[in-house]
Amino acid sequence: MADASLVLARAGGDAGALRAAIAAAAARALRAEIACLYEIQRGSLALAASEGGRGAPGGALQRLPLDAESLAAAAARAGVVQVAAEGERAAALLDVAHLRAQHGCPHALAIPIAFAGDLRAVLLCAAAQPTLPQAEAVEIAVALSGLFGMALAAAAARALGAQVAELEREKRELERSSEQLQATLTEARRAEEALRLRGEAFARAQKIARLANWDWRIESNEVVWSEESYRMLGLPRDAGPLTYETFLERVHPDDRGGLRRAVDLALQKAEPYRVDYRIMRPDGEERFIHTAADVVRAEDGTPLRMIGTALDVTEERRVEEALRLSEARLRLIAEHASDVIFRMRLGPDGGYEYINPAVVEHTGYPPEAWYENPRLLLSLLHPEDTGRYHDFVERMAEAGGRLTFRIVDRSGRIRWIATHITIERDEGGKPLTAIGVSRDVTAEKLADEERERLVEQLAAERTWLNTVIEHTPVGIVLLGPAGQQITWNQRAQELARMTSPDELGGAACLRLPDGQPLPAGECPAMRALRGEVTTARELSLGRADGGVLAALMSAGPIVDDNGKLLGAVLAFEDITRLKELERLKEEWTSVVAHDLKQPVTTIIGYAAQLERRPHAADAVKARAGHILASASRLGRMVSDLTDISRIESRRLAIERGRVDLLALVQAVVERTESDTAGHPVDIEIRGEIPVVSADAGRVEQVLSNLLSNAAKYGDPGTPIKVRLERRGAAVETSIWNRGRSIPPEEMPLLFERFFRGRAKEERVVGLGLGLYIAKGLIEAHGGAIWVECPGDGDTAFYFTLPVVTG
Repeated sequence: MADASLVLARAGGDAGALRAAIAAAAARALRAEIACLYEIQRGSLALAASEGGRGAPGGALQRLPLDAESLAAAAARAGVVQVAAEGERAAALLDVAHLRAQHGCPHALAIPIAFAGDLRAVLLCAAAQPTLPQAEAVEIAVALSGLFGMALAAAAARALGAQVAELEREKRELERSSEQLQATLTEARRAEEALRLRGEAFARAQKIARLANWDWRIESNEVVWSEESYRMLGLPRDAGPLTYETFLERVHPDDRGGLRRAVDLALQKAEPYRVDYRIMRPDGEERFIHTAADVVRAEDGTPLRMIGTALDVTEERRVEEALRLSEARLRLIAEHASDVIFRMRLGPDGGYEYINPAVVEHTGYPPEAWYENPRLLLSLLHPEDTGRYHDFVERMAEAGGRLTFRIVDRSGRIRWIATHITIERDEGGKPLTAIGVSRDVTAEKLADEERERLVEQLAAERTWLNTVIEHTPVGIVLLGPAGQQITWNQRAQELARMTSPDELGGAACLRLPDGQPLPAGECPAMRALRGEVTTARELSLGRADGGVLAALMSAGPIVDDNGKLLGAVLAFEDITRLKELERLKEEWTSVVAHDLKQPVTTIIGYAAQLERRPHAADAVKARAGHILASASRLGRMVSDLTDISRIESRRLAIERGRVDLLALVQAVVERTESDTAGHPVDIEIRGEIPVVSADAGRVEQVLSNLLSNAAKYGDPGTPIKVRLERRGAAVETSIWNRGRSIPPEEMPLLFERFFRGRAKEERVVGLGLGLYIAKGLIEAHGGAIWVECPGDGDTAFYFTLPVVTG
């Protein structure tokens, strides 16, 4: 590209040299053996310059009709680079066939050279063998098109400038002739002008036309102003003499210098006196004035008088400015509108007068293509809509109208177009032009089709959902946003034995498992309508026949994508048999635990006696110690099983009292020194610790378990920290240790039955019931228990106990 620019620069302003330079630069840039530059002349392409080959191309390459089957003509018509295809299609092109037959160069491409949308020439390049990839050659060709277009436009501008200069010279000759003629007629006009100035009719005419006249006697520096001059300047007639200096004071400061220069040039006979300027009236109003004057000169050329007129053109200027702004706004709107806006002539010579750039987005073709081919739309019509479109066109000339139809755009994509046509007519009512707006409604059409598909899909899904709900073994009730009945399945009717699901929406028929009334605010359906979720809550359902059903209930809100509450769903199932099995299991556990206590107590007693005998052998004492430890562990297991049985059967007895939690913690730390051996235990107090309402024995059981776990799972020698802090109406106790962090996958399982973590990479001895029992004991107090791993190997177990009130 740099070489091409240099070649064009060396061509200078000579038109022939520039054409030759363009052909040479194109041949070099595209590595072509032949380059022909064609200019558009009277509907054909005429050879203007060539490069390479065996002399200047002749015959068929000298002139190519624009409508001929040739590669160059195709590039001119399409406005884009054309590459010759191989095979029979290329042989059918006039210029390509000639290049192959006469010059042995079948590989050709044609480049339209345009500037600012104006096609100026076509460049045809050919070679025996391609030396550049086609994509690269096309890219270079496009760049050369812009460069050569600017060069030809610049040359045309220079030629036009020369013509303008010649016309200006002729204009000045005419103006000088006019000035001579005006000088000849000045004397004849002077008498007539004096008479007209005295007449009332002339003054009235000046007022109507907003035209003032003046006569400046230069030698005496006297100025005669017409009466309209005073009104034009906003001065009263009795304001005194209106001098040239007074007039200049009224001229806008920004225009005063230009006005003086125009007067000086006119007096020097350098320029005619034609000047526009603004005046400022005393009330601040700004007016636009156009002044023209003739200079009366002596025989030696000395200026004697300047006689002129001043026309108030304020309204015209404002109208012109408003019209200009309006046209600019309308064009700006049209040029940037997303809809296609067009205006076309009707009749045999019809065609597009204007079409905005949005047509490229809609069809793939630029406005130039529509100007060149007014029937382009007919080639884009979808075959199924062709008949409807022609019927619409026949009716359109009468009254316009609307039509929605399909086209196939340049890329092959089907688009839906909605067009609205308005007809403009002449005074006799004959249709002249059609003004239209076309909008791409493909998205809306696709949305309609998608909406219909979704409606069908929704109906199918609703049928499927109703089938699932009706045949599921769980009772399901759907409620509206106000709690009203929507539907319930057959299983819900069988379980509840009620006539309406509305009864299940309230708390009247629901009770807690122990038979206590269910508070209205805890009803699962009502909670769901408040946006809350209830998962597998055990409740007692009073049936219509007087019976009671043990049910496991779940409920949740139904919301749309925007979070709006649409209703609630309530699901419940009969757990009567499960409850009976659970009762039998708890009785068996209780019986087994009770029956084990007696032999375990006996074993512990005898083992303790053997261990304390002073004359027993060391081996006997050691075996007795092992028996005592195993029996003690078995005793704790039996106690754990008993506690589990009581927790799950809700028979756990909590004997509440006023407990000094700090003193209790200190005592438990001392009593568990053997369990926490090797780990110093620190107690941290944050603020004042009030008395709590708790069962001291049960709280000690929880503390002992957590301290023992902290020692088991903590790194050897690391401290254990117990922290107490008041949190509102509760006291929060936390036990901290440092060691291996709890894996994330184990966190949800810590408080489950029979789950045991790993300590020091080994399985911990025990049933995995300690944390499960601790959770049950704390929740029986109305507190909460949880675990956190803040990082750096720290693990903290928290639990809360209520503060004594009153």
